[in-house]
Amino acid sequence: MAKKVLIIENDFDIRAIVATILEDAGFAAHSIPEPDNVAEILGYLPDIILIDDLINKKPGHRLCLQIKADVRLTDIPVIVLSTDNDIELIAKACQANDYIRKPFDLQEMVDKVVRVVNGHSCESL
Repeated sequence: MAKKVLIIENDFDIRAIVATILEDAGFAAHSIPEPDNVAEILGYLPDIILIDDLINKKPGHRLCLQIKADVRLTDIPVIVLSTDNDIELIAKACQANDYIRKPFDLQEMVDKVVRVVNGHSCESL
């Protein structure tokens, strides 16, 4: 059974590309621009979540903190995507499992998602 990845990214093109690449790699990908609330994420039952660090001009790392604080979601690995030079610090501060700096190489993104969803230690953090 394919691992489920939830992509939270407000840029339609990036959502579509990331979803397609991850589906080609064997994941079941679902993408949304922004959840109405943290509980909405439960409906997707993701095995891993990718969150853009800027969702509709709001910090995505706040959503990451809410996910990690919710007992129903806390064990789901989160990878933060960002163009910010301080992404490593941002990812650590929001308790993300890893981060991907934009722009990113698609194969490196797939490799990192595979590593994190399979519970292997993260190289970045």
